[in-house]
Amino acid sequence: MAQRCELCGKGPQYGHNVSHSKLRTNRRFLPNLQTGHVLIGGKLVKARVCTRCLRRSTSGRP
Repeated sequence: MAQRCELCGKGPQYGHNVSHSKLRTNRRFLPNLQTGHVLIGGKLVKARVCTRCLRRSTSGRP
């Protein structure tokens, strides 16, 4: 399953783990995706969205 927000398209970013000896190894920063009800075109739709989009699109449901 793709780690991508269905509203804004935010996906994984890449960086490094840095150890105490400054050795760098690759790692991925994944977006915090949650399943929630969001308003899209005036309808409540269940979608996998990042928490920023979930906070932005207030649907009135808990």
